[in-house]
Amino acid sequence: MPAAPTAGDVPVGDLGSGSDYSAFQQHLGIPSTDISSTGPYGVYHSVFDNFAWFKKFGDPDFVYEQQMARVFGLEALRMADADVLPYDYNEYGKEVAVYLDAARKRVDAKFGNRTLDLSAATTAAKHFQEAGAKMLSKQRNLPRDAARLNLTLMNQALRNAERGLLVPEGLPHRPWFRHAIYAPGEYTGYAAVVIPGVNEALDKGDAQQVRRQLAVLAAALVRAARALEAYR
Repeated sequence: MPAAPTAGDVPVGDLGSGSDYSAFQQHLGIPSTDISSTGPYGVYHSVFDNFAWFKKFGDPDFVYEQQMARVFGLEALRMADADVLPYDYNEYGKEVAVYLDAARKRVDAKFGNRTLDLSAATTAAKHFQEAGAKMLSKQRNLPRDAARLNLTLMNQALRNAERGLLVPEGLPHRPWFRHAIYAPGEYTGYAAVVIPGVNEALDKGDAQQVRRQLAVLAAALVRAARALEAYR
């Protein structure tokens, strides 16, 4: 679950699958968002899921469609007009720390006194969050005379950080999914599993695989932190 937001924080959800963002984030490492409206539905992938049903029962006045068009439109304009990409790796790092804390509790409950050391992954997550905090400060305090080349290099570092979170060999049993932080669960359909390599190894009670995936996760977090730190 996402961290409970503190003052000024934006709550972050977990991207699983079932939409266009899956290829962008989970295979290519391109930062992605998903925004939706929810409510009683009941005809998903049904023969009755057609325009006539939608016009009569779903949203007769197209209020929600207009609302979502405005939200997506504003997001597109914000991204297109930003001199510096509005990515917040400080908040991202906080989320990863929450995921690792939950994994530590699962390790204690499942393996008891059997040693599984999460310190390398925890240290890497702290490194990532600290690098994100430093980058966020730079994003918010651009000099008025910032050169175009300088902004280009900052944006490049921000893009490369997400790509650093990709696992070159992919996740166990499904190499197409390569993101170390978010993926649809192996057995959960579209629903997301966070730090999937670690959590799915815990699901199976495979201590050796947990160790391997903790090392993979730590390496990914270090790559992402170094990508941010490459901008001076």
